[in-house]
Amino acid sequence: MKANESDKLAQSDPMWEAAQAIKGCVRAIRKACGKLNPEDCEPGTIEYEAVTMEFLDDCIRSLGGDPDAEEDDDCFGVGATG
Repeated sequence: MKANESDKLAQSDPMWEAAQAIKGCVRAIRKACGKLNPEDCEPGTIEYEAVTMEFLDDCIRSLGGDPDAEEDDDCFGVGATG
């Protein structure tokens, strides 16, 4: 498989559009709050790494998750308990 083929495969996944929508909403909200997004930073810098981690935490929060929660044995803490 060529390197650029992996992008095409990901876009065929049914969840691709949902992931893109979440990413876009998180970017817009962060910008409205005056926060940096990963593309606002120089890749490979400490600032880039920190902003990327904050961005990912915000994506997790947008899905109703808690990025600081301890991991459970069940499917990453999602689903029915019992």
